Amino acid sequence: MAPFMIKALKSIPDVRVVAVDADPLSCGFLLADKYYTVPAVASLEFLPMMLKICKQESVDLLFPDLDEELPLLAEGKNEFEAIGTSILISNPTTIRTCYDKYYTYQFLQEHGIPTPKTYLPEQLSEQDVQFPLIVKPRSGRGSKNVFKARSWKELQFLIEYIENPIIQEFVNGIEYTIDTLSDLEGNFLYCSIRQRIATDSGISIKGRTISHPHIYKYTKHIVERLKIIGPGCLQCIESNDGEVKFTEVNPRIGGGAVLSLAAGAPIVTDIVKLVRGEAPDGLKAYQTGLIMLRYWEEVFTSGGSL
Repeated sequence: MAPFMIKALKSIPDVRVVAVDADPLSCGFLLADKYYTVPAVASLEFLPMMLKICKQESVDLLFPDLDEELPLLAEGKNEFEAIGTSILISNPTTIRTCYDKYYTYQFLQEHGIPTPKTYLPEQLSEQDVQFPLIVKPRSGRGSKNVFKARSWKELQFLIEYIENPIIQEFVNGIEYTIDTLSDLEGNFLYCSIRQRIATDSGISIKGRTISHPHIYKYTKHIVERLKIIGPGCLQCIESNDGEVKFTEVNPRIGGGAVLSLAAGAPIVTDIVKLVRGEAPDGLKAYQTGLIMLRYWEEVFTSGGSL
């Protein structure tokens, strides 16, 4: 669990945070009230371990924040609810649509949302493509294995190099991430739009909150059609000629959502209110033009405490 999420949750009265991570040296462990090291999501032991921890700790709400765990937790939702643990997660169909970037492209096209042209390798011919093109995995997060191909030869190499790739039209312009919140039935509540000034490994390290009615309108349309439950994280690019094209939709909280929280979008605290059956605060004191500059911060602990 991201440290900013733990801090936001612990700022709420009567909330106790139990953190889990596959890394036994997770810095989030030092911020939580209790923590457990769990197997990686790919392990057959992951789901049974999560169920055991939730039952043992009487967890009321499980808050996923990694793409890889979403399909598994969505399929096991009934098992968690049987032990009294609610999961803040969208339905399996929504998750499949978002997790597979080609399905995302098809969804956006079907609903009239502008999006870069996207292809599977077998759909391309040398005579029809225009370079540069973006080649990236069909599923995954961050900017790992995302490359720009400038020629047919480079494209062929990258298609072989990247496992299960898609090829996308390159759009030169300003990148935006949109943090959204919907209620437990998938009804859109609000969003925070932030310009990505600089990124590292796909995560925003410098950003600015902005107002952009055009992006807001499309975001609301996407989130409501997908019925995303709880937080969402969308990405789009505004080209140099002013055209906005959406590239990704994630049914989870974004890694840079800390900027939206600081600007007055109380996504984490509103989630707790929704689960408790209370009215969310919403954007009562939201600030545009707030700039975030991220930096490393060290945490120290004695060797035997983790």
